[in-house]
Amino acid sequence: MTRTERRTHWRAIIENQATSGMSIAAYCRDTRIKPTCFYAWRRRLKEKQPCFGGFLELIPGRRIESATGIRIRLGGNIHIEVERGFDPFTLRAVIEALGSLSPCSA
Repeated sequence: MTRTERRTHWRAIIENQATSGMSIAAYCRDTRIKPTCFYAWRRRLKEKQPCFGGFLELIPGRRIESATGIRIRLGGNIHIEVERGFDPFTLRAVIEALGSLSPCSA
């Protein structure tokens, strides 16, 4: 498994736990995951989250195909259009990839 695949795998596990309504202990017990591994990966992925400055400005723009979709403008010529039924894992991966192009200075 590549590093990217491993990160995607653990990101999915962490997001599944968050949406499951179960405690971390119960989720780890049911899925046979060591809690120490879960917490380590959660911490590792949280540290790698891109920094976008904390706020997004929402500006009404042109209408896109889907009435329920949104368009995210990240600055310059970078835009992301999200339509109804989008895959949140794909959106997160795209935003992370774009964030790695211009890392934030801490």
